[in-house]
Order: sequence, then C-alpha cells, then structure tokens
Amino acid sequence: MNIPDPGEWIDSRQSHLIKTLMELSAINSGTTNLQGLAHMENAFSELFQPLSSEVEIIASEQAKEADHLGKVHTRSYGNMLRFCKRPDAPIQVLLVGHMDTVFPFDSLFQNPIKLDDNVLNGPGVADMKGGILVMLTALEAFEGVSGCERLGWQVLLNADEETGSHGSRRMLVSAADTAHVGMIFEPALADGTLSRVRKGSGNFTLIAHGHSAHAGREFEKGVNAILALNQAMAQLAALTDLSRGITVNVARISGGSAFNVIPDTAVCQFNIRCALRQDQQQLKLRLEEMLEQWNTNGDVRFELHGDFTRPPKQVSRAHQLLMDWLVECGETQGIDIAFKDTGGCCDGNNLADAGLPNLDTLGVLGGHIHTADEFMLMDSLAQRAKLSLALLQRLLLDGDQLLALREPDLC
Repeated sequence: MNIPDPGEWIDSRQSHLIKTLMELSAINSGTTNLQGLAHMENAFSELFQPLSSEVEIIASEQAKEADHLGKVHTRSYGNMLRFCKRPDAPIQVLLVGHMDTVFPFDSLFQNPIKLDDNVLNGPGVADMKGGILVMLTALEAFEGVSGCERLGWQVLLNADEETGSHGSRRMLVSAADTAHVGMIFEPALADGTLSRVRKGSGNFTLIAHGHSAHAGREFEKGVNAILALNQAMAQLAALTDLSRGITVNVARISGGSAFNVIPDTAVCQFNIRCALRQDQQQLKLRLEEMLEQWNTNGDVRFELHGDFTRPPKQVSRAHQLLMDWLVECGETQGIDIAFKDTGGCCDGNNLADAGLPNLDTLGVLGGHIHTADEFMLMDSLAQRAKLSLALLQRLLLDGDQLLALREPDLC
C-alpha cells in the first residue's frame, strides 16, 4: 500500500493497537501452556500473513531438563512462526519476538486493565506482545515507503524465550546467518532506556545421591544427601565475584521426606551470570572440576545438568553504529535515546554470539515485567513503531556501511 506520511499513519493506528494488545494479553500463553500458545500462533499468523510473501510454522526442538526433584524430562515447546519478505534483497533484517509469557495457565493474572489514560496493566503487555505489535506496525508502514524493495526482512516469533529458547535457538542462529542486522522487540525501560551490553546466563541443576536409612535404628548407615549438597552449594556461591561481574544465585533447593528417614536425594537449582565470554568458559571448566572433586572425595554421588545457554552480549563496531543511528533517529522525532548495561539476557545474546549486530529493546516502554504489576505506556506503541520505522529507513539508505562491519569485532 502507498502511505504518503507513514508517521501520521502509525499515529492513526493507536486505538486499534491498544484494542488488539488487550485481546492478545487476554490469551494466556505461558511457556508451558501449549494450547494457549497455539491460540497465539493463530492470532499472530492472521496479523502478519497479509504483509508477508512467505509464511511458515516451524516445530520447536525438544530439550531434556532436570526438574527441582532431580527427575530428567523431555520438554516440548510451542511452534515458531516465520514470516518473510524479499529474501533476495541486498539488505536483510531479522526481526525477533516471543509469544510466550512467564505466567502459567492457572495464574490469577489473566486480564489487561487500563490503570489510567496511558498505563495498561496485563500479562505480556510489555514483555512482549506489545513489542510484537510495534514490530508489525513498523513493517506495515515501511512497506509503504518508496524504495522499500531494496530491503528484505524475516520475522521469527518463538514460544520459549522465557525459559531460555532451548527449542528455538538453533533456528534463531540459522536465521542470523542470512541477515545483516537484528531487531528484537523486548521492552525498553519506562523512561525509554535501551539495553547495551548484556550478561550471559546459564541454568543448572545439581543432584546429590546419598543413602537412605532409619534415622533412629540405623542412623550410622545413612548418608545424608542434604548435608552433602549444603557443602557443595557453599562452594558454588563462593564462585560469585562481583568485581568481575560474576554472580551465582542458588535459587531453589529440595530434598528429604519423613523426619525419621535419612534423605537420600537432594537437589539444588542455580543460575550463573557473567559479563565476559572467557569467564563463562572458565566457569564451565570449574564446574566440571568441582563435580569430579565431589564425586571423588565422598560417599555421595553428584549429577550436574544444564549449561550456559545465553552467551554474554558485548559491543561490536557494527552494534555501536546501530546504536548511533538509533540515537539520530530519536533526535528527528524529539526523543532522547539512551543505553545502559544490564544483567538481563534475551535472544539478542545468541544472535550477537552468532555474529549478528542487533538492538534488543525496541519494544514498548514499560516495567515490572514477570510480575502481576507488569505495565506498558500506551503512547509508546505508536512512538516506538515510528522509531523502528526510522531505523529501517536508515538501513535502507546506509545499510552498506553496516555490511562492511558485519564481523563481530569488539569496540
């Protein structure tokens, strides 16, 4: 379609965007709610299909994981959606979003509510159903821009980002190989600040196997898995080094049964985050050394499951150029764009590790995500769509500069 003034057209869509977002928010799409995610799949297919030349539903891979009781399960995830336009154009942009939320199907937090004229509270309104609508609206407007045929785009919507993108990571990395720049629509902060450097992250489950016995009659024959795990957890926590940006969070423990039974199993689940890729590699080696030591020096057998699934995201020259361009795009619209480092992580980590420069907080302005107080600022739907449109137009004009910096050389 021909749009004489794309910015005015986006502004005219504001009430429609709010109505659509409230409808999407009311669909529970927690990562484990495969039925709800199927509804989201249908909803976003209807929204993106008229804009796309290629539409594909992609099955996510399964993944094995150990739960908080030490049982290993094979986990399935919702489907991915892929939409594509002009795959042979000289400039290729990968736009990424996720359909899942952190709220389970039986959560009490199910429906969006307008708290005032500009604040919408609801599951996924910021993280990131609102962001996907920003993406869609920017693309719709871009398709009315003169010369848009020089830029091709691919949209990937996954259904497992909130649990680490285990089932979609391979597809995301494959898509990164065919693109020149990535745009991810995680929410910005409420003041509009975007993320710059991100820490890497890994989730792990440590299982201790002792020996059960009657706590009264045969206490001496038991081997207490909880006590052994407690010593191991202290060593894990000691890996924290705030001066290097390394944190180890012992997040959940479980074990034991009746008071008169020596516990034969205990489980610890923990998260490690670090700012540098070399620290992540060294920590993985250190965990392997600790596991070997625990299994050599005692009567308790230990198992370790999990891995680092989000590499640290650092700033390459191409990434810096993208940030500079976004600042300039903001200036043309009277918006001050600022960036700051964060300990959080997202699919932008994995895309950057694959060599794709990307901006990963192009979504709506909001806050309190992952809680029942999650909110977004409604006027940011149109504002952020216009900002992403401006960035797409800049890529159309100056994308060749970015292509020359495609290698992930760090600043």
